Amino acid sequence: MKKEELYREIGFIDENLIEAAEHSGIGKRKKSISKKWVVLVACLILYSSTASALLATEYYKNNQNAEPYIRYLRAEDMELAPVTQYDADKFLHALKSDNEEYVYIAINRLVECFNDQKLREKALKELQPFLENDNQKIADSAAFAIDILSKSYRSPYVFKLADGSILFALFNNYSDYGSQNVLWRIKDNVLKEYSSFSPPSMYITDIIPSPNKKLVAIVTCSNKSEFVQIINIEEGMTSPELVESARVKYGAQKELDTWIRTDYENYSYADKIVWKDNDTLEFEGSLAYQDTAVIENVTVTYQFSKKVIEVKGLSESR
Repeated sequence: MKKEELYREIGFIDENLIEAAEHSGIGKRKKSISKKWVVLVACLILYSSTASALLATEYYKNNQNAEPYIRYLRAEDMELAPVTQYDADKFLHALKSDNEEYVYIAINRLVECFNDQKLREKALKELQPFLENDNQKIADSAAFAIDILSKSYRSPYVFKLADGSILFALFNNYSDYGSQNVLWRIKDNVLKEYSSFSPPSMYITDIIPSPNKKLVAIVTCSNKSEFVQIINIEEGMTSPELVESARVKYGAQKELDTWIRTDYENYSYADKIVWKDNDTLEFEGSLAYQDTAVIENVTVTYQFSKKVIEVKGLSESR
């Protein structure tokens, strides 16, 4: 029971007792009634009210230790405090670190100060020396950060879409597997985090816009599996994950056991991903069954507007 409800309950108890006392006949009895009886009744009412309050308080204390009821646990609920706001000064300071990993992280995170003109200009000035850094990864990340913060948008890792927005990932190719699994978008000169991917989609390996740049195929991976999704960035619509969808559909067609793992790894891969037209994506898939005891090579075609997926054995599609 909430405090407000508890206090309200105590309040009702008192009001009811008072009302009961008023209707008990005390006020209507003849003035000849002994004062000691009035005092006695008043004491009984006070005792009853106090006892009720004590019982309610004890109820509240006991329920404090009861099992908590949580209907839905959000990520921010688990922080137990307001999430720390972005601090550009922290990353500007980190540029002076002797630790190259800190410097690399700081360079990428400084892109997030895009919306603040003063910080953006300060970051641009501080990043210039890193273009000549001996560590190629640091030099490349500085070049990318400067490209974004200067609003040049010439990097091959920047994707210009039909609605005029810019799409990109940070920490480009930081791992052997790919880039950070977060999509960033600049729309109307404002930078926002557009979307992120949950494990096992740990890395973004490719961003492939459709010919008319209205749709984008996003390829993600873990160190065991690969995944493909199509997103209409402007309308916020997304396709199912296509590699696993193809694996399930083809498994049903061929009467293969198709187990879905609890970690959602599929041990399957996509290759030769191309847009056949503005609405249709095609790729070759290597689909795993019975763990990896059976591997099926297929061609997958997905039509975004009709939500239709077609899967054929590679030999059938040639």
